[in-house]
Parts: sequence; structure tokens; C-alpha cells
Amino acid sequence: MTDASPPKARPSRSRAADERDAREASGRGRADKRLTREDWISAGQDILREGGVSSVKLAPLTRRLGVSTGSFYHHFGDFEEYLGELAASYSMGRVRGVLDRTSFDDPDPRTRVRELARRSVVEGTFDLDHAMRIWATMDPRAAATVREAEAQVLAFLTEAFRDLGFDATQAELRSRILMAVNVAHLQLFDTGGRRRFFKDAFDLLASRTDSDGKD
Repeated sequence: MTDASPPKARPSRSRAADERDAREASGRGRADKRLTREDWISAGQDILREGGVSSVKLAPLTRRLGVSTGSFYHHFGDFEEYLGELAASYSMGRVRGVLDRTSFDDPDPRTRVRELARRSVVEGTFDLDHAMRIWATMDPRAAATVREAEAQVLAFLTEAFRDLGFDATQAELRSRILMAVNVAHLQLFDTGGRRRFFKDAFDLLASRTDSDGKD
């Protein structure tokens, strides 16, 4: 004789559990919408600085920001569009912003240049510059923004050397040498060493001799 009683139903989820899940999903949605394009770019710059362009992927970005991929596609059509904006942001946002903030700090040219070096180290722009230069060897978008960033920094430094009394030719020459020093020493020192090396190089280039001409 078989048991004709119906099978026991699996216990249903409680209303409280369903409401909790709904609240969590709603919260994630609100958090995603609060992010801006600039938040995604900033997170990408951090990952780029820490691990290079090969580390800049959607999964690490969403983990860092604690959001779903839906937020990303709310702001960007695809990942190539994002990479293009990430590259462009280096010269248009990061470098330009550091130069603008430094330019207003002090009229003294020596102080301006030293403050540029300090900000660049503290804000991570030195390390980001290194990552951007590596990326530039394989992506024309990165190469273009590095060239633009170099032009901005060159203009800033040349103006400082002109304010120190050097003629146009000497000012640009010293600026280019200082920029080359900055690129060359990135992997030789820790953060404190970088700042000291840059300071010593700048002090040497800023010193005048009787043969230094003027316009």
C-alpha cells in the first residue's frame, strides 16, 4: 500500500527576506547611479598607476568601486570608449589640474617648480606618468595625451626659467633637461629619493653663470 499523502512543500522565503533582498538591490542601484564618469576615470587612473594598463579591466574597476557593471555602461558605451577617455584625462585633467593649482600658489619661480614636484609625488602623478609612458608605446591615444602633457609641463617650466632670468633658448633647454631627468629617475629612487633628485637637478639648472645670456 502506497502513501497517498502529497509531498511536503519546500518552505517559502519569508517576506522579510524578500524585502531585505529588494532593499539591497535598490541600494546597489542607487549607489551605481551616484557614480560619475569622473569616479570611473579616477579609479582607472589608480589601477593604471598600480599595475599598468594590462590591469585596467572592468572587473577590477567594479570591485574597486563596489558597484555592478550596469553603472559602467550607464556612462560608457564600451570599454574602448572608456580607455580613450582614461588616456585623454591624463593631460586634460590630471596634469593640467596640477599645473593650474601650482601656478596660483606662489609668484616665486623656484617655489612653483618645487611645489609642482611635491604635488606630483604626493598626488601620485609621477607614478601615473610612468604608467602612461609605457602605455604610450602600444596605444596612440596614450601617446597623444603624453605629448600634450609634456607640452604643458614644458611651458610651465620654461616660464619659470624665464622668470629666473634665462633667455628663451636657455630657459627651454633647461626645461627639457629637467623633464628628461624626471622621466629617467622614476625607477631609481623611492618617493623621498625622487623628490631630492628632482630638487638637486633643478637647483643645478637654475643656477646662473656669467655665460648665461639674456634676450
